[in-house]
This record gives sequence, structure tokens and C-alpha cells, in this order.
Amino acid sequence: MLQKNGQVVYDRNSGLMWQQSGSSKEMNYGDAKLWVEQLNFAGYSDWRLPTLEEAMSLVESKINSDGLYIDSKFDKTQQYIWTSDLVKGKSRVWIIHFLGGFCESHSYYYYYVRAVRSRQSSE
Repeated sequence: MLQKNGQVVYDRNSGLMWQQSGSSKEMNYGDAKLWVEQLNFAGYSDWRLPTLEEAMSLVESKINSDGLYIDSKFDKTQQYIWTSDLVKGKSRVWIIHFLGGFCESHSYYYYYVRAVRSRQSSE
């Protein structure tokens, strides 16, 4: 992974561009969707919530010096993030726990957002 200007982290394997930090406060899922829809960051406005698979690709097998299962290039504030994926057959959303290195589902709690975008081939 490469960090660019301290604002974004680019994953060469997936072609995804991630916010290095993400939201500064926790929010419910409805507010998270609205926040990311309105996000204009690092010169881009096509940010979105990550899928479960995309967000899980950030989970590291070993804990970093901040006590999180994520590359240390990312801000340590966002220990739990929303994904865009609903649990099949339920009104619950998958979230990622970088503090524990796993995923689970919730519908009414408050978590952070770490937005992602698909990097275009012309970039």
C-alpha cells in the first residue's frame, strides 16, 4: 500500500483508494451513507462506503503498534467502520472491527466511516 500526501492510501492489489483517516466522529448507518454521499475529499467526489469484502481486505493478520489489525498507514481513530453490505435476510449492516480484527453486524450503533473509491485507469 502507498500513502499519498497523508490524505489517501492506495492499494495497488485491488486498485482501491482509501481515506487515510475517515470520519472524525462516529455516526449511525443512515448518517454514514449521507456523509459519504456528500464527501468531496482529496480532489474526488465519488467516494462510497466499502463493501464487506473491500473493508476486510484492510484487516491485517498481525496487530500493529497501535493495537489494531490494520496497516499503520491508516489513522488509528477509526477502530470500527461501517460497510455498505447488509446481512442477508436481516436489517443489519456488516461492520469491521480493526481493534479485534474481525467483522460482525449491527443496525443501531454508531461507528466511523472510512470511505473508498475505485481508482480510474487514467489516474
